[in-house]
Amino acid sequence: MNKISASRLLVVLVCIIIAGCSTLASLTSYSVTSADLQRELDKQVTSLQEQASVVGIPILLEVNDMQVNVGPDNRQTIQLIADATATLSVLGLTYPAKVKLDVEGMPYYDSTKKAVFIRSLVLNDTTVDAMGYRGNLAPVSSKVMGLLNQFLMDQPVYEVKNVPSGYAWLTNMPLSMTVESGKIVFRPQSAE
Repeated sequence: MNKISASRLLVVLVCIIIAGCSTLASLTSYSVTSADLQRELDKQVTSLQEQASVVGIPILLEVNDMQVNVGPDNRQTIQLIADATATLSVLGLTYPAKVKLDVEGMPYYDSTKKAVFIRSLVLNDTTVDAMGYRGNLAPVSSKVMGLLNQFLMDQPVYEVKNVPSGYAWLTNMPLSMTVESGKIVFRPQSAE
């Protein structure tokens, strides 16, 4: 083999090794985007309703839609904007009120359940729109906030078992989770 062929072979081998290393590097972590979480929550939110009472008046709380923002402003939180309906029943008549809640919470990875939950919800903003009134109606907002808080304590926003088959190894090892702008990143936990 001449010198030119040997150097070409060496260049090809180096390129193959570099390509292999970059492929391995991409397999050492797995990301879940805001859109992925949005799809998971869309499946669950249809069943999110509760009978409650505000000042003795029966009310049906129902979450219609929820938007997800992972790592807003590079914070280690997940922001949820929920559109809900609070239907009051008084004297045989029903009065629907639209409620919009902007809440934020800390994502928590439960390694035994292999799932991400949202804890420590904080209310950023709330708006109630009912029969010409638009503003904040604290009793209704707090009931919807309670419904969301209970839901998020019981229901994961993401389960690691839902990873694509190429990342199935994730389900069999301890993971660390970090929040970055627009995504949650899972990596094998280092043995420290």
